[in-house]
Amino acid sequence: MKASLVVPTYNSKELLAPCLISLNHQRLDPSDAFEVVLVDDGSTDGTGDMVDALPLTYPVRRLHLPRTAESCRSAARNAGIQAADGDLIVFADGDQIIDPLFLQEHIRCHRDRPGIVAIGFRDYLAPGAVDLERLRSAVDPEALPEPAAPDERAEVTDLLSENLGNLATAWHFLYGCNVSVRKEHLLAVGAFDVNIRKWSFEDVELGYRLHRHGLTFVHTPFARVHHQHHPESQRERHADWRENFAYFTAKHPEPEVRLQWILDAYFDPARDDGPSWFDAYLRLEFACRALAGRLPLGEPYEVLVVDDSGLPGAGKRIADAGADADLIVVDLTEDRDLPLTVQTLRTGRELLYFKRPGARVLERAAKTFGCPALAHLAGEA
Repeated sequence: MKASLVVPTYNSKELLAPCLISLNHQRLDPSDAFEVVLVDDGSTDGTGDMVDALPLTYPVRRLHLPRTAESCRSAARNAGIQAADGDLIVFADGDQIIDPLFLQEHIRCHRDRPGIVAIGFRDYLAPGAVDLERLRSAVDPEALPEPAAPDERAEVTDLLSENLGNLATAWHFLYGCNVSVRKEHLLAVGAFDVNIRKWSFEDVELGYRLHRHGLTFVHTPFARVHHQHHPESQRERHADWRENFAYFTAKHPEPEVRLQWILDAYFDPARDDGPSWFDAYLRLEFACRALAGRLPLGEPYEVLVVDDSGLPGAGKRIADAGADADLIVVDLTEDRDLPLTVQTLRTGRELLYFKRPGARVLERAAKTFGCPALAHLAGEA
């Protein structure tokens, strides 16, 4: 399979250089290939000269778009989609440093699964310089600033499980910094909405349309990127968020879309009493579950533990058990396909999935879902 990695950039050459250098270290299966479609959205900071001077080991298709009043990330990404040769479109931002298995994992998600959206997470780096010379040799943690924070979405999957298919709001997890979709599906829904020109929602709105198109959302924990720190104005971001939210809800007036207003309390910098993103998101998720008649949470839950000895045939056992009861799957294996298998199952019941969880994750899940069996497992972890 060939993947086209679409990377938009604008006047950020200092952040883009580490991103492109990190991609020299991608490890693909021999039958696979990738290209980078770099969409320069009218940069005036010498981005083109910088890219030409980098010792890159992979093909780069560089598009330079003239800067106009209509310029935005949606239009830049759409130009990248149109220019891409790959059947699979992978998105990352130019301020990310990308792990060596990133593209291999996105391709693996889609190889035998034509109808999915694969979502990876990002880790946030502290302020500081990247050691470019060291990064030329390997994606070495010593070349990067210290980790500052995990992806905010990881706290949700720690609590409510890594099965995005069990979230009522999985479409809201589509962030343009680490996601992949087959090109045919992007074209079928019209790709990104170019009327969303400011910060926020251009990716989530696409996620909502892909969800309505019938695609299944899966989380891949093995495709990681690292977000380089750069200053941003919270006041400007909040103004953009509100403007784009108004457009989003006018275009899609469904209740689950309008319920995203719950998140405004987090984004509003004028509020000293605002909730964390995690708390606000939980309110959104459970409000959408209530709309779908999925509250209260199902109980009692059955617990199925899968270890290496039980891996053969695990998918069928999970499907059979999940058809008869609300199920919590605890996966203790190193297998990288079982998470995808579970997330594409539709049992008609609650199906929670935890990959190699630690004691803290099991204890929180045991309390949240009223499951003594998980508390017992936490004691053994």
